[in-house]
Amino acid sequence: MLVPVSGVELGEDHEGWAVVVLTGEADLYLAPALRECVDALVAEDRARIVVDLEHVTFMDSSALGVIVYGLRRTRTLGGALRLAGPGAQVRRLLELTRLGEAVEVFADAASACREPER
Repeated sequence: MLVPVSGVELGEDHEGWAVVVLTGEADLYLAPALRECVDALVAEDRARIVVDLEHVTFMDSSALGVIVYGLRRTRTLGGALRLAGPGAQVRRLLELTRLGEAVEVFADAASACREPER
């Protein structure tokens, strides 16, 4: 039996956006690593962040909490946090929590990096 590996990885920057790639289950165990990544980017004055969710199979409230945290941190610095490529479960979670109304959601990371800020 293969066990899916979850992780947080800093991808290549695109058009001034830092891309954070999540894989597997974005849950209580992954949330601290995501928060560390957001904190490190903000400490480097990189307050335009795209969280790529294309390879996320599950997300819970702890990961959502870190996304809200990142959204607040980036906005405080005049930046933004965007989500890219959420699957059906994550999209449903964003709808249920109404977080999808507060954060911009894009089909993929390339689109999220290309679109001008609103």
